[in-house]
Amino acid sequence: MALHFEGLEVWAHGARVTGVDLTPDTELELVVISDSPLSFEAMTAVEKAFVDSGLPFRVDVMDWAKLPESLQKQIKKEHDVVQAAAES
Repeated sequence: MALHFEGLEVWAHGARVTGVDLTPDTELELVVISDSPLSFEAMTAVEKAFVDSGLPFRVDVMDWAKLPESLQKQIKKEHDVVQAAAES
């Protein structure tokens, strides 16, 4: 993630964090925290990297700035930080 989203915080959320309804093929849900929308190229590159990684499950990468506030609130309640933001 650092290669594509250097300096940005990345959170995991959903079933792989909560353990609720978790199955071996449950997707890993990640959200990149940014105040402004991320480029299409960056999102496409990281999604391709995960597809090429050979993980036995799908990885869904979302852009925080494009999520509705209701989903942001839900994610804030239960998430794990997988990449910390860069110190300024």
